[in-house]
Amino acid sequence: MIMKSSFPAFFCLCIVSHVLYANDNITFESKRLPAINSKLSPSLLELNQTETKSLSTQRHVVPLHTHLTIKQPTFLQEKRVPDLLITAQQKFPLIKAPAPLITFEGANGNDIDTVFGSTSLPSDVNGDVGPSHYVQMVQGLYQIFDKQTGDALIKPLKLSSLFAAAGMKGPCATEDEGDPIVLYDALATRWLLSQFNFKRQKNGIDKPPYHECIAISTTDDPTGSYYLYDTIIPNNNQGDYPKFGVWKDGYYMTIEQFKNHQKNGSAVMVFDRQRMLQGQSAGVNYHAIVSPGLSALLPSDRDGDSPPAGTPNYVIGIDINDTGTFQTLRIFEVKADFSKAMTTGSIKESPSLNSAFYNPEVCNGSQICIPQPSGFNNLQLQLNAVSDRLMYRLQYRYFAQNCPVDNTLKACGTLVFNHTIRGNKKGEAAVRWYILKQNTETQAWSIAQQGTFAPDSTSRWMGSAALNKRGDLAIGYSMSSRSLYPSIGYAGRLVDDAPNRLSMEGLLYAGQGAQVDPGARWGDYTMLSVDPVDECTFWYTNQYYANNEDGYYGLWRTRIGSFKLSDDCF
Repeated sequence: MIMKSSFPAFFCLCIVSHVLYANDNITFESKRLPAINSKLSPSLLELNQTETKSLSTQRHVVPLHTHLTIKQPTFLQEKRVPDLLITAQQKFPLIKAPAPLITFEGANGNDIDTVFGSTSLPSDVNGDVGPSHYVQMVQGLYQIFDKQTGDALIKPLKLSSLFAAAGMKGPCATEDEGDPIVLYDALATRWLLSQFNFKRQKNGIDKPPYHECIAISTTDDPTGSYYLYDTIIPNNNQGDYPKFGVWKDGYYMTIEQFKNHQKNGSAVMVFDRQRMLQGQSAGVNYHAIVSPGLSALLPSDRDGDSPPAGTPNYVIGIDINDTGTFQTLRIFEVKADFSKAMTTGSIKESPSLNSAFYNPEVCNGSQICIPQPSGFNNLQLQLNAVSDRLMYRLQYRYFAQNCPVDNTLKACGTLVFNHTIRGNKKGEAAVRWYILKQNTETQAWSIAQQGTFAPDSTSRWMGSAALNKRGDLAIGYSMSSRSLYPSIGYAGRLVDDAPNRLSMEGLLYAGQGAQVDPGARWGDYTMLSVDPVDECTFWYTNQYYANNEDGYYGLWRTRIGSFKLSDDCF
């Protein structure tokens, strides 16, 4: 979520070594932040027996989501221009995707209400899978499950209680403001949990400094102990929409920066992963980015085999103010450097890519237009499309032996991501997805495949996409229409299917209620991941409502499920 408020200046002690770069309309500012120290938490199983109530004095009420302004291409105001990828998708009938292997309930709005005394919108639901566990986070809480049975191994817990139990002070130990992320670090067989936090003034308005609270498990068991880190976002910036990616040389985080109610660019923060895995004090490289019209950024999160040594982390955004017949994908190369106290790492922009045309405005000037059936007391309100940004994750996968998306290449890197655009008409949302490929000899990126998934009049949005080791693509998403309660769907294509289209669709879980909260917040993001054991099975988590009354009170539920697209991947 994006939160803006007025606040007094706060001085952030940062190591002053920094470099400014300028290229056309973009400016970079890089500097090294002071090292952050860690604390060791008790075991979560121990905490599970003792935590009973919130440590916060005031539950965070999520404000309305404020979006960047999206400009409709000028020529669309004069005549309808089709998204040709919609036409291409609709030429091929969909087949039914294989049924889910398992689905089970995750954390829910009732859990939030029990712990904090009121529910919270949106859910911010995301999660990741490891060898034996599935770890899920929602707004304010995390929970751990046995992935074979779906049994909960701990009750829903606040991340702040982990910091408080370690004797830490400040917002990380007392507040649970949101935008959580959980990732399994397959390189080290560890877990990363994170959320942002801040204190509030007596009138309830947030005030600096703004914190990012990070927990790294000490072993591969997510129910064990964690190394805890509390870092401050520089220059009094509020670090909104934090998103993480695991890379060998660091944990990469992108944020949207806000200051005094104004957008203040974006930033990439890189944490010293090697030292964090040991519970040692860890340095941070910080790169501020100012570029008008640049959307929220995503860092790449690695799955599968190791890329060639020295491969940078790739960070991607879109130009949301493009007014031509194509839209621009912008790629940044970021490398960490913690070799000396003053090193900043590096960032540079790679050549941009032009995507096939799409209409970025789902709702004609508003973000709230996705239809759903009537809800409690016959109320019928629409949902938020969140179409001004890329959806989490940006998955990176390296294919060392063959390139499934381009058989002319011996090896390639891939980046997979999606965002929400207009479908067949105003008020219908669609998933625009991409598979980028990198020629590892020239290092050049290009679009291998792209598609717009709008096979009918049902809205599909809030997506998350990834490739498995075979090159099969899966996308999970929310789906809704005037006759379909918001539900959890997934679609995919096999590696040998016709390009630029999805060939199959399945239903992970059917919703039975409409959300009629006036704020229209829905999800904000979801997450699809690939099982690290077989590198074939996809895991997805998203939200739904069990009935209309729950939809009235914002008591959302979440579902976790796994599926395979083919038995040919094993």
